[in-house]
Order: sequence, then structure tokens, then C-alpha cells
Amino acid sequence: MKTIFLRSGFILILLSFSFFVKGIDSLKYSFSLNYYKDLSDTYSGGNLLSGEFAISRSWYGASISYGHFQSHTTSIYQILIEEVNKTFEIPTDEISIMQMGSLSGLLIPIQKKWITTELVFGVVLGKAQSSRFKNAIYSYNVSEEKFTYLYKDYELVKNTHFGYQAGINITLNFSQKIGLQLNSRIQHLSNGGSFFFIGTGLRFNL
Repeated sequence: MKTIFLRSGFILILLSFSFFVKGIDSLKYSFSLNYYKDLSDTYSGGNLLSGEFAISRSWYGASISYGHFQSHTTSIYQILIEEVNKTFEIPTDEISIMQMGSLSGLLIPIQKKWITTELVFGVVLGKAQSSRFKNAIYSYNVSEEKFTYLYKDYELVKNTHFGYQAGINITLNFSQKIGLQLNSRIQHLSNGGSFFFIGTGLRFNL
């Protein structure tokens, strides 16, 4: 998967070089910083902060992005003490973080002074680590009706997600240099990594 990702990066470089030799005056560069909300249940939702650099010419272009994803969920684990016929609810926390990068091609059907629309198609690579609740280790004193000790056992789970994405960028231009960007991304990745991101941020035309 890493090899495919690196090859895709090489193709992106070739595209950029092709843009360059065809006419440097027609190239457009931009950088955007976006905050996304994940609406999927892959990691029970989460947030993604991502930066993206794009090069475009006429109605097409290419972009590369890198972001940090984080998810934090709290669940309830029930412990049944049969001797006293009591059930105790223990809160457990699970945290997932992921470094995520993408290489994408762009189609730009709408380019107006006040609005720009881009269709995004590309490949995505994510490296994720999750702290997941495994079990509870405890001892309960029946006579005193209390826990003498209670430990929450967690395990570290690592996953590599690789696949493709499709999405759209809509930029409302305040001026020639800056605009408000509205984005969405649907990603289908390996190891059960499907995401649906909705986000917004600022775009800077360089």
C-alpha cells in the first residue's frame, strides 16, 4: 500500500511539472486549513484538522493534504456481583488518533469571481492508533459492600487504512486572496475504515 501511495505522489509531481512547462503564468496555487466532523461510526465519530495545498490550471488540478484525526468516546461497562445481586456501571474511555494524508485530482466546473467549486477524487493513507477497553479486573468485599480494587484493562490497537476518496470543495471568495471553504469527503478505506467528513475552513490563494 505504501508503494501505491508513493507512486501516486510521483504522478502528482509529474502533473505539477506538466502544468509548469505548459505555462507558468496560468498556474494557480492555494492553501486551505479545514476542520472536519466525521459522521461515520468507524471510530464512533471524531474530528479532523487538515491542511491542503493545491495547484490548478484552467478546469483541472491536483492537491495534497495532511491531517490529524482524533476521536474520544465514553462507554458503560456493567459488572454483576452475584453474591449481593448488584450491578455496577463503570465508565470506560476509548481514544483513537490517526495521521491521514491524501493525494487527489481536481475537476473545477465552476470558477466565478465570488464562488469556486471543485470535485475531488484521490487516494488516502491513514495510520491509526486506538486505546480500547479490554476488560475490568476487580475484587469486591461482600461484607463491606465495596470494591477493594478495580482496574480497567486497555489494549493498544494499530491499523493502517488505505483506499480512495471522493468529495467536493465549495469556496465563497471574500477577495482574490481569501475565501470561506465548505467541504465534504466520503472515504472507503481498508481495515473497516469508512469515513464521511463534513467540514469548513479558510482558503488562501497564493
